[in-house]
This record gives sequence, structure tokens and C-alpha cells, in this order.
Amino acid sequence: MPSGKGSKLLRYVEHRLRVTLQDGRIIIGTFLAFDKHLNLVLSDSEEFRSLRKKGDRAAVVEERQEKRSLGLIILRGENVVSVAVEGPPPPSSAARMAPGGPGV
Repeated sequence: MPSGKGSKLLRYVEHRLRVTLQDGRIIIGTFLAFDKHLNLVLSDSEEFRSLRKKGDRAAVVEERQEKRSLGLIILRGENVVSVAVEGPPPPSSAARMAPGGPGV
């Protein structure tokens, strides 16, 4: 069995993933698919951004996090910095989705 990145990612299909992007955004969603470029498809996804309000002399006065609901998205693999598992697949997902795999 090949032990490339693809086979390691395949075991996390239907899990909730936390994906960090190059620009600092964090996307959390249900992992559906990927390709050879490591582009990721996530459903029920949400974006989290940290917004900093700067005061005088470039000191950070206030930092808040903004949340935005995105739904079904494709993330370009080139922009992905890290991927972490947020949680296991929901128990009802087996009845909702057909089994998948490469080329299916």
C-alpha cells in the first residue's frame, strides 16, 4: 500500500478539519475530497479571521475574531499551511454519503 500524502489524507474523509491558510485565516469544515495538488473540498465550512485594531506606535490595542459561514468550498492546496483534525465524522454520515475513494 502506498504511504504518500494521499493515502494518509484519505483516512480523514468526512472528519471535521481545521485548515490554516497562508494569510492567517482558519477554515473549519467537513473534509469531503482532495486531489494530487492537495486542493481540499470542505462542506459546512466556517472562516475565522483575527482582526487587530492598532493604536499609536503600532501597538495592538484590540484583537477580535470574526466568524463567517461559507458552506461548500474548495481550498487551493498552494494556500494551505496546516491541516488538523477537529473531530470525528458524525455518526449519521454513513447513511448520508456513499463510500468514496480515489477516482470514485
